[in-house]
Amino acid sequence: MAQYFLASREYSPITTQSMFTFAPNFDLDPVRGIPAFVRRSEEASFPLIPSTHLRFKTTLPSRLPVIFLIRDPRAVLTSDYHHVTRHKMSFRGNIDDFLVDEDRGLPHYIKYMNSWSTGLARHDHHIIYYEDLLAHTASEVEKLLNFLGEAVNTQALQYAVENSSFEKLKALELAQGIPGHVYDRSDADALRMRKGQSDSFREELTIDQQKFIEDSCKSQLNRRMLTKLDRYGFLDTHPSAAAGQSGSATLAAPKEPANDSTIKRRLTNLGVQLLSEAMVIIGLAAMLIAPPILAIEAGEWLFRREWDGHSLEDGLALFGIDRVGPVETPTEQVLDVLLALPLTITLFMYGLLTLLAGVHFGDWGLQGVKLKKNLAVRQSRTPRKVMPKKPPSDLEPA
Repeated sequence: MAQYFLASREYSPITTQSMFTFAPNFDLDPVRGIPAFVRRSEEASFPLIPSTHLRFKTTLPSRLPVIFLIRDPRAVLTSDYHHVTRHKMSFRGNIDDFLVDEDRGLPHYIKYMNSWSTGLARHDHHIIYYEDLLAHTASEVEKLLNFLGEAVNTQALQYAVENSSFEKLKALELAQGIPGHVYDRSDADALRMRKGQSDSFREELTIDQQKFIEDSCKSQLNRRMLTKLDRYGFLDTHPSAAAGQSGSATLAAPKEPANDSTIKRRLTNLGVQLLSEAMVIIGLAAMLIAPPILAIEAGEWLFRREWDGHSLEDGLALFGIDRVGPVETPTEQVLDVLLALPLTITLFMYGLLTLLAGVHFGDWGLQGVKLKKNLAVRQSRTPRKVMPKKPPSDLEPA
């Protein structure tokens, strides 16, 4: 899509470094997220189409249309396994460990798909199948452009298809890498452009592993999403009796592998959640304490009297600067209020920021705290590059 919009507006070809300024992720990362999006002049503008791997949230405005990409779940999980073990290097374990991992594997995929079955029902949407996009790229992109209400520029579309081929994108990645990621580009399985095939999972997953994915999807995905996976043979919601055979049973038995990395991650998740809860409590306490401190000092000044006839260790005493003893003079009372104002505002803001940080890092389920949350990997920040306005020579008619 980025290639098409750049070609149709006559901008220079994109690179892996600049692509996020035209097709950003749906987050606030300064390099790859929405802040990196570069809006052009009105006559050359193009729509903001951010991408995400997040689950659907009801906070997403209902007026926003959704483009939903679907791929065979077996291929998705195979690709993701290589992504987290070789590209991001955030998971250690074999493919069996990965498939049953709550935070990254099949349970995570099922929750993601079920959430978006609700999201698609609430939003105007267009579904694209990865396999169709691979086999009929031009026609699928044309359907997508029609969904977006964009006039189809045939020449720009052909240019985009040619320059988005697997071979060219792989060459780009090998030469430039992906911003925000440090990985071994000489490792073929670590690349984003790994194989570019729709069914390579058949060579990498055993029959039992494929069946485990199939049966889990049939039994746990809701009917609306299963209907969309019908082409992969997943619509039957009753797993066959073969699910109880030795190979599948071996996969299905452990809910999560009891290896060192899993135990360490569980402890980390628990620590993050407990810290988040503590931050929320501290933030609330600070926000609740700040107004009374200011009210006490303002009250002493407005009513021209101390509480019970003398200055108690209250108000500014919490900051260690209040006076204790006889009734304060009016000047002292005014000074107290002037001192209390910035200090209480600071305390309130500290409480608010601490509360928001706790809410951000914690995992807060509607049914209670689940005590599991992965810390988001902070991506390195690199300067944003704005491309010069120059039409690509490849776009000239032959």
